[in-house]
Amino acid sequence: MANPAKNGMEFSTIPDFWRQVRHAPTRFLGLDYDGTLAPFAIEPMQAAPLPGIVDLLRNLAADPQTKVAIISGRPVDEVLTLLANPPVTVIGNHGFELWPYDGTRVVRQPTPEQLQGLFEIRGHLQQRGYGPMLEVKMASLALHTRGLEPVTAVAVEQEVLTEWGAWALRYGLECRWFNGGVEIRCSDWNKGHALSDLLALQPDNVFAVYIGDDETDEDAFAVLKNRGIGLKVGQSGKPTAAQDFLPDCAAVADFLRQWLAVTGPAEK
Repeated sequence: MANPAKNGMEFSTIPDFWRQVRHAPTRFLGLDYDGTLAPFAIEPMQAAPLPGIVDLLRNLAADPQTKVAIISGRPVDEVLTLLANPPVTVIGNHGFELWPYDGTRVVRQPTPEQLQGLFEIRGHLQQRGYGPMLEVKMASLALHTRGLEPVTAVAVEQEVLTEWGAWALRYGLECRWFNGGVEIRCSDWNKGHALSDLLALQPDNVFAVYIGDDETDEDAFAVLKNRGIGLKVGQSGKPTAAQDFLPDCAAVADFLRQWLAVTGPAEK
């Protein structure tokens, strides 16, 4: 796990991490948003990035040897608003939206079957009284339980996972837990696919790192096996494909500061 050291942050399972960062000819840094760059909030648009994050992203993007991308389950427009239009590539809706910096926005479309499944499940959840907890996205339904009593939140999440998991599969959907709820989403595209596409555009010798906090980020961590390093924010006790951990969002901000210090002119 990452620990603050005299000369900065260290990773016990990756003792040469910062040496690899420093000497890499090219670098790729992928970042989730919620729970990574911003603490959680009950109201999604109240989940503001930690102070200094916006400037850190702009400074990271100014390095021609480092490519930065935000890969989020949120719609792209929300990420752009919350991060004040960062000069980086933004992936939204678990990969269904791609907005390259200075590029053309690309939007994948769910199949008609997937759209029908999302419509039907949405109707059933609304009949159950879960309408106020639902966030309707272009390729998923997010049922938010943040703000409920913990026992109630677990019960609601388990109900949705149990009752709608099999139903979702019939339509090419899947039910996945996230930090603060359950999401019913298209199963044929995720953060891992989006990350693979971004890495395919990078040189073969790129040093790739991805930081995220929950189950939706496991797809990205899995892609980096033998190709880079995944760092998970927090420790849930559940199995993870990440190689090491960062304690919280504040540690992520410290990580970004150290990345800049290591890759800056004075360190080379």
